[in-house]
Amino acid sequence: MRLTTFRAPALVALMAIGTSAIGLGAIGIGSPALAGDPTGLDVPIGDASRSDQEYVWISNASNLPLFVERVYPGLESARKALNVKVRIAGPTSVDLAAFITTVDAECTQNPAGVIVVGGWDDALASEVDKCIDNKVPTVVTDGDLANSKRLTYLGTDWYNLGFQHGLYQCKYHADAGLETGELGTISFLAASNFIAARQGLRDALAANCPGVTVVADEESGTNVEQVAANTAAIIQGHPNLTGMVGFDSEAGPGIVRAVTEAGKAGEIIVTSNEAGRDFMNSIKDGVVKMINME
Repeated sequence: MRLTTFRAPALVALMAIGTSAIGLGAIGIGSPALAGDPTGLDVPIGDASRSDQEYVWISNASNLPLFVERVYPGLESARKALNVKVRIAGPTSVDLAAFITTVDAECTQNPAGVIVVGGWDDALASEVDKCIDNKVPTVVTDGDLANSKRLTYLGTDWYNLGFQHGLYQCKYHADAGLETGELGTISFLAASNFIAARQGLRDALAANCPGVTVVADEESGTNVEQVAANTAAIIQGHPNLTGMVGFDSEAGPGIVRAVTEAGKAGEIIVTSNEAGRDFMNSIKDGVVKMINME
């Protein structure tokens, strides 16, 4: 059983923006305050002169449980440490059009800087470019928008994350005496970061345990119920299934539910991305072999 760590702290993102005269916003509701003249780099981070700077963190599905548990506290800590305002924005459901509109609207109001959770769709690149063109410092987290003008990317190498899943699936298959196997995956299928993760998984399998292959890739919809239903369908459609890989925060809990309901807990080798503190119990319970932490 293994737990590996991949972190992109909100504090680092805020500091990257702050040192470039970028900004985040105060957690709460209300119109962002306009940034005044940029505070020079000779002024210490946390200086009182920065107290009117507002930074905005923007994401699709902005109230995902994992965001609430891990990102929100990081933003609050950054707000206090840097003496700035930090605000959370973006649709609470998966709504790409609303997400794009939010990024555009927030940058139009000239905050000190924005953090865009970029893994949802490459179409966000043009919105990031608009922010930069409007002289709003912008960084991208979680999934990169490499073709955008973003100042930097602070987040996971998703290809490597998928590759690590593959290595551990190979290890656990070998530990079980299995030279061959069939895997299913669950992720947000259209997102470029998850496309990279699935490729990393396949490359690791091909290089290290070619007898183990991916037989199904299904949608998570960032919804545990949908994940459970799709995992159940994979199990039913592939009676020789030996493993499942969950790539987003809602995938793991849904996979665990479906595997348990099918009476295959501990039999199907499950590796997953993190899904909050309670999900760690799935390792103790023996249902999940490895959890990647971001």
